[in-house]
Amino acid sequence: MEIFQASLFSAEQYELGEGAFWWPERAVWCWVDILGHTFYMQDPAGRRSTFHIGEYVSVMVPVAGSGELLLGLQGRVVRFSPEQGLGRMLTVLDGNPGMRCNDGGCDPAGRLWIGTMHLITQHDNGALYCVEGNRPPVIRLAQVSIPNGIVWKGDLMYFTDTATNMIQEYRYDVEKGTVSQPRRAVTVPAELGSPDGMTIDSEGMLWVAHWGGRGVYRWNPVSGELLAHIEIPALQVSSCIFGGPDMQDMLITTAREHMTAEQLQQYPLSGSLFHVKLPYKGLPVNYFKY
Repeated sequence: MEIFQASLFSAEQYELGEGAFWWPERAVWCWVDILGHTFYMQDPAGRRSTFHIGEYVSVMVPVAGSGELLLGLQGRVVRFSPEQGLGRMLTVLDGNPGMRCNDGGCDPAGRLWIGTMHLITQHDNGALYCVEGNRPPVIRLAQVSIPNGIVWKGDLMYFTDTATNMIQEYRYDVEKGTVSQPRRAVTVPAELGSPDGMTIDSEGMLWVAHWGGRGVYRWNPVSGELLAHIEIPALQVSSCIFGGPDMQDMLITTAREHMTAEQLQQYPLSGSLFHVKLPYKGLPVNYFKY
């Protein structure tokens, strides 16, 4: 198994760092602190912009031809630009104030897939929605606890409900925007934590942030084999994404949420951001299309 060492990208410690994202048009890294209600952007020179959203913010996807993003907030999806801030709402996913958006992404056809979860009772209360253009959201997977890590490879989609400790593979219909034939692709051993955010490389291998697992792990979704480990000096690793000019850099977020005083003493960099240069290339981001 290959071993890589991540370096510190930012020592600022977030309660729940998440949503690592590379925005190609602006050549900036983006991430959020979900519990801090804040969205961040930073360019390669280290210049950072901070946007206080005022509610939970967890995921971002670019909108084709607009220079804008879609942000997943507490129970809705809203347009955003750095110049104008929050714009008009795209859709409401769940009007229950006890729910919030979690992870998401766009499929190759430009549909937004985004999950919801309960703020307290994280057991089968969420769902995975699909939003196509201006149409109302459709639930594609129900009874989800902690939706995370949605990526596509040809006619396959990979998705994890963190509470299940496994990554599911689905047959994906690009024309209809539906999924079927679930198959367990990867089972994460308990000693490696639980699968959280996920990205995919040009070889079709999955890179998965392991909550409670002190790293990002590379998995073969065909064989279920563990191929590589990026070691992170933080316990709760929450998301990872390829980016940079050659798509070989990776930004990694971590969290401090729910950690004990003893754990924080053992992992003082928890909540920080990390970076690693890899001998593998990521795939270009998919854009939301109206």
